Amino acid sequence: MGRTVSNRGKTRYIAQAKAFAKQGDREKNILRPEYRWIVDYIGRYFCDQKGEIYSVCQKRAEGAIRVMAQHPNSRGYMRWSINCISPQSSANRRHKPAMVAREVLKAWKGEPKDESFQCAHMDDDKLNNEITNLRWTKRGVQGDLKRIITGTASQDLYINGSNRLDAEWNRAMKQQWKTMQSHLAECSCLICELKHLPEAVPLSLRKGKQTNSRL
Repeated sequence: MGRTVSNRGKTRYIAQAKAFAKQGDREKNILRPEYRWIVDYIGRYFCDQKGEIYSVCQKRAEGAIRVMAQHPNSRGYMRWSINCISPQSSANRRHKPAMVAREVLKAWKGEPKDESFQCAHMDDDKLNNEITNLRWTKRGVQGDLKRIITGTASQDLYINGSNRLDAEWNRAMKQQWKTMQSHLAECSCLICELKHLPEAVPLSLRKGKQTNSRL
């Protein structure tokens, strides 16, 4: 996809007019339609639909809008550091990490229904934090996921598109796909019989058009 795992390095800025349409919009916290404020940080941080995070940089020059550096955590999900200013003194600062995908999803789609929901990447690509790739989902049904991984799932399980909203669905599909690829092309075991079913191809491979001729 041509993206780096981290965008640390030279600090980047965008012009104020790119985020605020009219004079005075910045003071009123009115963004252009293509941007949304990060929940709980209105006036400080906002995002776009591509997964970029911006800081209004209150202490810098009038037109400075900083593009925040992102870097992966130990699990490979992108995050950025929020400056937490002490109410007693602006000199007392601490930083806390914030997850890019979750905050982008909250900004554009609102809070999840309840704590059982989690932010999931539809194509299982942790670097793809575009809003069209993010969903609030529940954990997949463990029995179904196990059947996918072991190749004992019925074809109806794949055709049901609602399953692909499960947070772990595509991960199970990728494990199954890896098993398929390790077998001989002429193999006719239960798991390899699924290689002719388009729905059995992991979403990330479908999008990237990386499926091979065996399909």
